[in-house]
Amino acid sequence: MRRLVGRLAVACLAAGATTAHADYSDYEVQTLAALTVLIAATAIRTPTPSEPDYLAFEVGRFDVLKNVQPSTSFGAEYRFGKLLDWKFRPFVGAFVTTDHSFYGYGGIRFSAYWGERLVVTPSLAFGGYSPGDGKSLGNPAVIGRFGLDLEYRLDNDMRVGVAYHHMSNGKILLQDTNPGTEIIGVTFSIGLH
Repeated sequence: MRRLVGRLAVACLAAGATTAHADYSDYEVQTLAALTVLIAATAIRTPTPSEPDYLAFEVGRFDVLKNVQPSTSFGAEYRFGKLLDWKFRPFVGAFVTTDHSFYGYGGIRFSAYWGERLVVTPSLAFGGYSPGDGKSLGNPAVIGRFGLDLEYRLDNDMRVGVAYHHMSNGKILLQDTNPGTEIIGVTFSIGLH
């Protein structure tokens, strides 16, 4: 039963990502969804190691690909170590940009461990976005965030990595516009014991 629930959750994660996309970025979101399915396939039969809770920090570029209103972003996440089901772990986070945009969110992540040190983690989150002086992402600003983290495990439960996240409203609340954006950043995570 747990495997069925896990497989259904991965399918929902991938399907939700393909429907929640910006008008200009069909290929971007479809690529993220395909990568998530491939990563899930590698993780299905591997054991899930226990993890501590993590406090993660990210510095990146907001709207780096579309380049309409790029800015620098600063984010923090609390990543829970306890499993919800299958390989899913909850997380909450927020970021601000140098244009005073703010996004608070919560969601689920699952990690695929490739060898001793490399961890690939797709995630899906939803939250509220305030554009400040930055890019508008539609109104009401309920935004989904779908992406991947690629991290290298250091000693003492620390990780460094890169992250790519797509954000858009997906017109799920009948918004008129769905400009979408992305964040590419570097991450540093500290295990909490």
